[in-house]
Amino acid sequence: MATENDVLDFLREQRKATLAEVAEALSLRKYGPRSAYTMLDSLREQGLVERKGDYWYLRVAPAPPTPTAAPQALGVSPDVQAVIEAMAKALSSVMSRAPTPADEWQLAKKPMEVEIEEERGKQLMGLLIKPDERPEEAAKELLPFPTETLLDELFLTHDAKPLGGIPLGAQIAITGLPGSGKSILVEEIAIRAANSGKNILFVTAEDTWKAPTPRYDLQARLVKKAELLGLSWGEIVKHLFVMDTVACPELRDWTTFAETYRYIAEKENIELAIFDSVTVLETYRGALKYRVMELCRFNQLHGITALYVNQRSTESWDGYDMAGGIGLAHNLDATVIVDYGRVYWFDQQQDLGLKRGEFVRIVRVLDCRLCNFDRRRILVEITPDGFLRAVKKEELEEA
Repeated sequence: MATENDVLDFLREQRKATLAEVAEALSLRKYGPRSAYTMLDSLREQGLVERKGDYWYLRVAPAPPTPTAAPQALGVSPDVQAVIEAMAKALSSVMSRAPTPADEWQLAKKPMEVEIEEERGKQLMGLLIKPDERPEEAAKELLPFPTETLLDELFLTHDAKPLGGIPLGAQIAITGLPGSGKSILVEEIAIRAANSGKNILFVTAEDTWKAPTPRYDLQARLVKKAELLGLSWGEIVKHLFVMDTVACPELRDWTTFAETYRYIAEKENIELAIFDSVTVLETYRGALKYRVMELCRFNQLHGITALYVNQRSTESWDGYDMAGGIGLAHNLDATVIVDYGRVYWFDQQQDLGLKRGEFVRIVRVLDCRLCNFDRRRILVEITPDGFLRAVKKEELEEA
């Protein structure tokens, strides 16, 4: 069985090594009793080794300073030599103050081992939440936020009846390929909800709201859609608020965006927020989920229902492959797919009643933590006047 001395000998030979390398070389387990980590941790407490990032090193005493060669021996002038010595001194000072990379294992286990004093314990107990004693105090109804679109039939009550809307307060991803109808769907929801008296905040990142050119901009298109649906633009204007990140580049800064969003949401009592699309929140896709997480937390505490339009990020369709990855879906309450592709899997053929290889557009609720939902894929089409509508198989065949 390897000992701490064996660990020291190995580090002396290798100069540096990762935990996995130590464990493999000495035939030790990485964690647990008498493991590689236990020995390295013990040696660190004795001041014999140190850790920097993923690597472990022998801790050695600093060597005595080497006498500086005379300027004449180096072949440089005294002024140049003084500059070199000043730079070396500054670099040494900076390196000595550089923080050592965090030891995540230590950060994880430290609060589990430190003794908690009684006064601190009382503070910690203040963070604890106890459930309401009587069920009636905790009871709430599952309420809908009507969208007046096909989504109202896809979310269900506990007895499998249509909820009549998306769940009130839900944070929902609308994901799929560009051109699948995501924006068409949320635009209709925005004007219908505003027309019904709900306060709506529409965040646009891919099209300007009002262009100073003859461009057929987003506002013009929504005016036309309101006319086709028989809605009152005058009523919509009272309840629709817009954050245009195309026309206002200041809103592409996260701090400015978040402050503006909070202020408008609280001041105007926003009931539904629509983000088209979430790329406005973070250009680096890996960090996107953290921005969405903060918005979700705010919206949940303020009772704001939200729709987050997102793009499919891979060639495979009808799944969770969205920009931001699966972690983004974990932050949200539900995921709705608005997508297109060719029928392939057997369950797709069963849902749609079509043969393998046929091209289709679908809407599908992939998950929802707040309520029951219809798990089937729904055939849809984009109508000539620019709306997303459910179609029957027979209508698709006729077309």
